[in-house]
Amino acid sequence: HSVRFDAAFGSANLLRAVQRGPAEYDLFLRPDLHTHGHTQWFYFALSNRCCALARRPVSVTFNIVNLTKPDSLFSSGMRPVLYSHYERSGDALAAPGWRRCGENVAYRSNAPDGSVGAFYTLSFTVTFPWVGDTYRLAHCYPYTLADHARHMARIMADPERARHVARATLCHTLGGTACELLTITEDAAAFLAAADGEENLKCSREEIKCVTVSARVHPGETPASWMLRGILDYLTGAEAGAALLRRLFVFRVVPFLNPDGVAHGNNRCSLAGVDLNRQWRRPVRALHPTVHHLKALIRSEAARRGVAMYVDLHGHSRKQNIFLYGVDERRRGGLSRPSARVFPKLMSWNRLGGKYVSLGDCSFVVRKGREATARVVVARELSVAHSYTVESSFCGVDFGPLAGHHLNIDHLVEAGRAICESLLDMYAPRYVW
Repeated sequence: HSVRFDAAFGSANLLRAVQRGPAEYDLFLRPDLHTHGHTQWFYFALSNRCCALARRPVSVTFNIVNLTKPDSLFSSGMRPVLYSHYERSGDALAAPGWRRCGENVAYRSNAPDGSVGAFYTLSFTVTFPWVGDTYRLAHCYPYTLADHARHMARIMADPERARHVARATLCHTLGGTACELLTITEDAAAFLAAADGEENLKCSREEIKCVTVSARVHPGETPASWMLRGILDYLTGAEAGAALLRRLFVFRVVPFLNPDGVAHGNNRCSLAGVDLNRQWRRPVRALHPTVHHLKALIRSEAARRGVAMYVDLHGHSRKQNIFLYGVDERRRGGLSRPSARVFPKLMSWNRLGGKYVSLGDCSFVVRKGREATARVVVARELSVAHSYTVESSFCGVDFGPLAGHHLNIDHLVEAGRAICESLLDMYAPRYVW
């Protein structure tokens, strides 16, 4: 068998493929730009070089040989995802889009003794059923800048949704990419934002509080974008609960805090070669512009109207379930924030969130090395008590009716909706679903 590989598209990161046997390939991922590592996310396309070789289903084994994490949910039953262009063309009997794939999945150290610093290999076998098809393989369901652009185009094409949304540019990245800022509220037209600087951001309706949401500071954590999609669909919709939230709050949403990293297929870092979620204490405007401007925006909103909540969406490649990290300072002997535990509990009780959110996996302790993350700085420095990291597993949940099953796209979108419903449960407890 001869396979043609392709990584010349957004978020793809395959560096090299070496054929080891008739149907086996060693794959090398490109490290995050301007770093020597952070290889974990993968995304690439492949097809048969010659259609004559694909008269029947073909099984191919892939070994991704330069991964850096010592453990992974691939050791606990997780499988990669596959997309078939033929299946999505409408010619096939079923068109599932992205779906889980792979047999004989194994994750192991490249060093026989498992020594620290060694690379790790993910191996799996995929059977490709369609003749002459082009496939895409990924760590988890991709969500690219183009995917977001298409989604926003659909929202803005609907007059009823579009009137609740104002689009602006928060700043520009090192790569010159516009970092989008969405404002969602009942009177979105009044919240016009100018580009390139918090000093130009103009706001009104100062009597209502702000809720800020961000995603994809770590480019490889694609579940974050699917949860955000659920949030956007709900907040711009016609349901009574969405209308009430738009009256109660101004939502400031940054869909991609690291759009350069997303475009280039990075796993964790920005074009500066740093983890932007470790720069919140003292972000440098020239090097970390998205963090600098979002922090300034939250500070400005906190002074002007108050910030009811900050939510930073992530994905987790080593834990099951959806869970939240907050900041409760009671153990530090400082300002007590027991209320930080309320929202996670409400999510775990929510009719939708209860399927995914594990309260036992939530944490409110700030571990060493996390002091400069978004949720900690926003809580401590900007005094936002309800400041959270929301983590979704790349794999699935280990409790309830979905135990033992992979999370799919619909589940992640539903989890985003659950965030909105839980916000209503918290601030409008008399609302009846």
